[in-house]
Amino acid sequence: MQVNSEFVCNMMKQRNAGTQDCITSTELAREIGIPVTDMHDILIEMKVLCRKHRELKLTLKYQERGYEKYRSCFRYKKTGELKEIVYPVWTKKGQEMIKEMILDQGKRHKDTTTN
Repeated sequence: MQVNSEFVCNMMKQRNAGTQDCITSTELAREIGIPVTDMHDILIEMKVLCRKHRELKLTLKYQERGYEKYRSCFRYKKTGELKEIVYPVWTKKGQEMIKEMILDQGKRHKDTTTN
């Protein structure tokens, strides 16, 4: 049984409230000018992110600090059942922190290769 599309739209608005200024990792990596996989690798190496059950999560040190929020989208399964997909997005605070960390990492790398 498919759910009314107006109901789904209202649910999305409700679930995604407060994430309008947030961006995905792909968008953030594009702004920085590197592939998203490289950005993730750097953040894992810096112990900002870790892998848990095939998903990337903030490490304990960075959780609950306002760096990320979660956004939802909805898809119908082949069976017609509605499925919610939840994914993280970076807040302005998180975007600034990551840009600063990655740019500092790049400067340190550049300094060690030129000396």
